Order: sequence, then structure tokens, then C-alpha cells
Amino acid sequence: MKKIIVAFFLLFSFASMASALQLNQTTLDVAVIPEFTQAAKVPVIIGGADPGEYVIYTLTAVKVLPTDAFALSGGQNNLIFDVYPTDKIYANGPSAYSFAVELRNVNTDYVYDGTMTVRVVSIYDALEISSDVNSPDSEQISFYIRNKEGIDLKNVRVKFSSVFFDTEQTLNLKANSVTNVSIDVPADKLKKIEAGSYLVKAAFQTNRGEKTLEGRIYLGEKTDIQTQSNVSGFLIITDRITKLNNGNVNQDVVINVKRNIISRLFTSFSVEPDSVERSGLRITYTWSKRLGPAESFMVSAKTNYLIPILIIIAIALIVVGIRRLTQTKLIVEKSAVPVKTSSGQFALKIRLKVKSVGRVSNVSLVDRIPGIVQIYEKAPSMIKPTKIDSNNKRIQWDIGDMASGEKRTFSYIVYSTVGVVGKFALPQALTVFEKDGQIHEVESNVVYFVAEQRAPEF
Repeated sequence: MKKIIVAFFLLFSFASMASALQLNQTTLDVAVIPEFTQAAKVPVIIGGADPGEYVIYTLTAVKVLPTDAFALSGGQNNLIFDVYPTDKIYANGPSAYSFAVELRNVNTDYVYDGTMTVRVVSIYDALEISSDVNSPDSEQISFYIRNKEGIDLKNVRVKFSSVFFDTEQTLNLKANSVTNVSIDVPADKLKKIEAGSYLVKAAFQTNRGEKTLEGRIYLGEKTDIQTQSNVSGFLIITDRITKLNNGNVNQDVVINVKRNIISRLFTSFSVEPDSVERSGLRITYTWSKRLGPAESFMVSAKTNYLIPILIIIAIALIVVGIRRLTQTKLIVEKSAVPVKTSSGQFALKIRLKVKSVGRVSNVSLVDRIPGIVQIYEKAPSMIKPTKIDSNNKRIQWDIGDMASGEKRTFSYIVYSTVGVVGKFALPQALTVFEKDGQIHEVESNVVYFVAEQRAPEF
């Protein structure tokens, strides 16, 4: 009977202890991500326990640490257990996973059955990648990774790729917080990218292979059109107008070039204008084009002022020529051709043509003879001169009066007993005449001759 009473007392004592010990989880905002073997921190309060050493374990799809014994007092015990996912657990969308745990007193073998709960969330539901608006003037692109679950992820290896960069980083993603990532981007690359939203891929290295998440990076707008003008040249002036899009949005640009009705005749363009408008004496040429980021548009206008200058000079020469022609009363033309003598001596036949533009009187034609030659006075074709001055090397014809338009031709032959080699000039012939009571002089052209030219016999 006594033994029965003792046994009943012990049973009652154990029942009282079992009913007294309590394990309460203080928050359900804890999660495990199966792709990472990192622990969810589960906070619990254990009260009403007999003081002593206890161990905790579970036979479910998670692992609970610590596995070593820990002390519980008779009062309230605040503890945090690490809950790890195992290969047996999978995330089928965010879901609550409650699992049984056992607390065992290592001294009395007393066992308490309790439960814990964690959220099982895949990496695709736990993490979010996005950004605020990035300034195009910065040399960095910033974005963030939001960890939406109550679990710290440490030393996570991620490869990021986008139009801006390709890089790899190791990150610590704190529970229920945002981790900012900033990556340097060369300014010359960034200015070529148009404003807008761009895809960024993040390849996470996990215990279950590489998992790729996608997000968006936002690049803000910048409008900046720069105009450059460069003028070069003197008589041929080149005006280069360049429009440069230093912003990151497509923009329409317009180039205007103005010319007057004269300069337009001598202006050419590197690009045909889109439109031409005339207003009075001014003409406006217009080009329009849509430029992307970092694109430029250049129009070159070349005005050749040399052409009108040459035209003016040509007109002036014509006017002067006409004037001289109208003022000239007499024209003298001189020419020379070689002749071949029977003795092989050097000889030239010189012709003088005299033409009267207007009526003149007392015309005398005088030609000078080079010192190295002599006149062949027996030439049958020679009109007998009025005077031959052998000492001064001069030959003269007194023609007398000439009517308007009258032409007279004179010729004579010179020779040299000494060999003549090379190029030399024959002196100009001179005419002296009277017109309206005044004496005038007119010279002929200069004749150049190269010796040793072959010539016909005479």
C-alpha cells in the first residue's frame, strides 16, 4: 500500500512538472530559405522548468541548434535557437512550417514536447532587386537588394550583370532590411546610355546551385545640347557647325546657316539642307536631325570667295584689254623661224606684222638686231629697208601713212658665222607714228628662240 502511494506521488509530481514547463515562441517573423544553409534565429521563452541541464532536438525536416546541453532555471528563460533547413525541406511559395521539438532533462530523463514555427520562403520570394533613379552625371550606378524575410544572410556571393556593368560581389543581407550596392561605371559609357529602366540580373551562388533573380535599374533623364562653331580659312572660308547631345535622351536638333544672294552662289554644303527659305536678300538653310545620347551632327558650309575674285579680275582684265584695244592705234607682232643654210650656218627669218587700228601717219618701223648675228641683205623676200645701221644693229622701214585696218608685213634674215646654242630673246620692235598731231610709240612682243632647231632650207 505504501509503495502504491509513493508511486502515485511520483506520478503526480511528474504530471505537475509537465503541466508547469512551458515553451512559447515570441515571434513568427523568422524564416528559412532552403537555397541557403543559414540559420533562422527563433526566440523562445521557457518557464516553469525544474532547474537543470536540458537538450533540444527534432526529427523533422529542419535541424535545431545547439545540440549541446544548456541550463534552465526555475524562472523565465529567454533563449534563441538556430533553425537550419535540410535537404528535405522545399519552399512551395511562402508558407508557415510548424515542427515538433523535444526538451529533455539530462538528469531525470524528463521529456517535454513542444512546437516551433518558421516561414519557408524561396530565394525568389525572399529577395527583391530594384533601384531609385540614378543621376546620369554620376559615375556610379546604385541599386538595392531588399531582404523581405526575418533571416540574416551572410557572405552571399552574387554576380551582377546589366548594360552598365558585369561584376561579382560578396554581400551580407540583413533580415527585413535593404542593402545598397554601388558600382563604378565609366562616364563615357554612361553618357551613351539612354534614360529609362534597364534589366539587372543577379546570379546567387547557393547550396542548391546558381539561382538568378532579375530586377530593374532606373536611369534619370538629362537634356543637354551643345553647339560648337568653327570658322577657318581666308579666301575659302569653311564654317563648321556641330550639335552634340550630351544628355541621355533622344532630342531633335536644328542647324541654321544664313547667306546673302551673292555668297550663296559660291557656297557648298557637306549635307544637303532639309529646307531653304528666302526672305529679301537673305537665304536661310535649315537641317534637322534626331540625336541619341552622345551622338553629334555636323554641317560644313564652304564659301569660296576666290571664285568671285577671279571673276572680278577676269572682268577687269577684259575691260583693260578692250580699253587698250580701243586706245591702241597700231599693233606690232614679231615672230622668228629658223632657216637652214647651205653652209650649215645659224640663220633666222624674222617677220614683223604691222596693223593699223585707226588711221595713222608717218609710221616708222624700227627693229633691233642681236649683236651676235648679221643681216643677210640679199634675201629675195625682204622688202628693202629705209635704213640699216650696222653699227647700232638697227633696221628701219619708213612706212608712211596707214589707213584704218591696213596690214603690212616685213621680213628679213639674220645669220651668224659663230655657233649659237641655247635659248635667247630677240629685242622688241618699235613703231613710231603720228595721230591727231601727237607722236606715239608702240612696241612689239618679245620673241624667245632656242638654237639648234631643225629648219627647212631656203
